[in-house]
Amino acid sequence: MPVSAVSAAAEAEEARLVQAALDGDGGAFARLVRPHLGVLYRVAVRAARNSSLGEDAVQETLEIAYKGLGRYTPGTNLRAFLAGIAVRRAHTLVRGEIRRRVREEASAAPEAPADTAEVVAASEQAGRVAAVLDRLPKKRRAAAILRLDAGMSYREIATALGSTEGSARVLVHLALKELRSVLDADGRTT
Repeated sequence: MPVSAVSAAAEAEEARLVQAALDGDGGAFARLVRPHLGVLYRVAVRAARNSSLGEDAVQETLEIAYKGLGRYTPGTNLRAFLAGIAVRRAHTLVRGEIRRRVREEASAAPEAPADTAEVVAASEQAGRVAAVLDRLPKKRRAAAILRLDAGMSYREIATALGSTEGSARVLVHLALKELRSVLDADGRTT
C-alpha cells in the first residue's frame, strides 16, 4: 500500500473516531488519544518540573480535549493539539502551586502560649464567649460570628444574612455589647 494511501486511511480512521467521540463515544476518544499519552505525560512533567503536577496536567488535558474536540480538525496534527493543551495546563498548575506556596509562607505561624496557665485561661475565655453567643438570637449570633471569626465587612454580612448593611451593623453592635457586659461582669475582659 503506498504511503499516501496509508496516511489517507489513518486520516479517515481519525476522522471517524473524532466524530464518534463528538457523538459521545468515550471509547472512541480513548482510542484516539491512547497513542499520545506517553508524549503528553513527558511534556507535561517537563513543563511542570514535577511528576504529580504533570499527571494532573495530563488528566486536565484529556478533559479539555474531550470538551473541545470540536475545535480539532481531523487530518491535522492531533499530537500537537493535545501537547499544546498539556503544556498550557502544566504551566497553569505550576503558577497555582507557586501562589499556594507564597500564601503558605506569608501566613504567620500562630504564636505559642507562654505557659499552661495561659492556655487554660484562653480556653475558659473561649468557653464563656461561646456560651454568650449561644444565648444570642440566631441572626445576631450569625452576624457576630461572621464579623469576629470570618472578618467579614458589614456589607458582606448583610449579603450573607439577607439584610441591610445598617441592620448588620446593629446586629454586630448588640452582640458585642452583650459579650462585653457578660465578660465585664466576670471581670475577665481581654
